[in-house]
Amino acid sequence: MSARYGCVCFAVPKKMLQHFANTSEDEHRAMLLEQLQHSSLLRGQRAATSSRKVAATKLGAKMLHRQVFDAQGRTFLPGKILRDEDDPPAHDTVANQAYDNIGIVLEFFANVMGRDSVDGKGMRIDASVHYGYSFANAMWTGEQMLVGDGDGKHVTNLAGSLGIIAHEFSHGISQHMVKGGLGVVQVPGRPPTLKGEAGALNESFSDVCASMVKQWHAGEEVQAANWLLGEDILAHPAGKAIRSLKDPGNTTMTWPEDDQIKDFRRFKITDDAHKASGIANHAFYLAATKLGGRSWETLGPVWFKGFDRLRARATFLDAAHATLAVAAMLHGKGSETHDAVKSAWKKVNVLA
Repeated sequence: MSARYGCVCFAVPKKMLQHFANTSEDEHRAMLLEQLQHSSLLRGQRAATSSRKVAATKLGAKMLHRQVFDAQGRTFLPGKILRDEDDPPAHDTVANQAYDNIGIVLEFFANVMGRDSVDGKGMRIDASVHYGYSFANAMWTGEQMLVGDGDGKHVTNLAGSLGIIAHEFSHGISQHMVKGGLGVVQVPGRPPTLKGEAGALNESFSDVCASMVKQWHAGEEVQAANWLLGEDILAHPAGKAIRSLKDPGNTTMTWPEDDQIKDFRRFKITDDAHKASGIANHAFYLAATKLGGRSWETLGPVWFKGFDRLRARATFLDAAHATLAVAAMLHGKGSETHDAVKSAWKKVNVLA
């Protein structure tokens, strides 16, 4: 496997969990605050996954290998194996949900984007479910996926959410795509984190990929899609979704303190990566809806190949130029696709 940057990337943003803690009663608040502290510690750790070579299952010309483990409510990894590739369903609904959703994501990237697992070389995907006590998050550790059961009051059904699983899987792809990790900053004595424009692009890449996976699996055209992430994990009245690509920061579509931005003129270097990811998210949405049809067929490869050209400290302008260059290469300069990509980056004020 290639070098890992070791940055834990979470599905539910820190600000959202803090909001849930602030609006909870004492005992539940204490549990969520403890999870926030534990999440911070996780960023500085590496998951203890197996390094042994394993056989893989053919998926057309690509390879497919998943393993799902039971962390049994603990934080030791990976836990007890519940299901390996080609095993019959386990006696655990959550494990089967994770297994099935990881399979859908693997198939999407193999058959649509031509990428064999996160590293492009058929890396086995390990996932540990039932991580921690009522852990209200899912994450990519740099080596494997962790999936909590949710706190039961605000967050539920993480393993059953295709969007959440696809989002975390895509963090694994960007990790292997960009040497050093897209937007990953390591300060001595502190855990790695996503910072600046590159960090926002990292989060956006995962949101965009998750949206395409959901639409591909449902056979949806862009006008029929809801363009939401995490709409299926929030319990009422916690919110309706974690983020919206259609209208970032629209609290009527997401949750009460959603502060995502969709205009580069509002960007500040201190902005959280989840907050600023709305800029590139909205650019993709605008280009996709301008083109119409299926997002993964024409625009998807442009975005995917464009982000593959980025470096660790890339800016929004770098992403705009990269996706425009790929659109010109694949479809021609001045083509409908090229014009849609240019128009989208202009509307979010990345391009003048």
